[in-house]
Amino acid sequence: MKPFKWMFEEQNATEIEYKGKQVSALYRYDKKGKYRLKFTFVSTNSQYEQSIILHLDGFKGKIFWNGKRLKKERRRFPQIIFEETWVPKEFELEVILEEGNIAISNGCLRPTTETIACFVDGFAMIKEELGEDKFRFYCNDIDWDDDFDDLIFDLEIEKVL
Repeated sequence: MKPFKWMFEEQNATEIEYKGKQVSALYRYDKKGKYRLKFTFVSTNSQYEQSIILHLDGFKGKIFWNGKRLKKERRRFPQIIFEETWVPKEFELEVILEEGNIAISNGCLRPTTETIACFVDGFAMIKEELGEDKFRFYCNDIDWDDDFDDLIFDLEIEKVL
């Protein structure tokens, strides 16, 4: 099969239709305010260590985990990476989104370089709506297949008053 990276590039898009389903490279959330993001690793089926990644290049605000503020990297494409090997199966973040957006994708440990690969390497996700601001993401990683079971994770977004 053709890699998703090529399919995204051919259509100059981060979301495409594939076999009747909407497939995206990442999920963007841009509603201003204070939110609790609850992530759950549902399952993994990959030879590679899986991750959930926050992409912060368009983000202005604050992110807290366990009461501690997470610092935004000072580099061209800042990220915060939560690897399945050390993060709890369920974890929550408090996000104050002042401007821009927060983008979420899956990632995995690239075996050749010991770095984390993500959507720029052709990763793809199918989003299922479970309820209002509740989603399940079926993810593909670095392997050129379309089973979307390498990582399955849930995201629940709750507005904090």
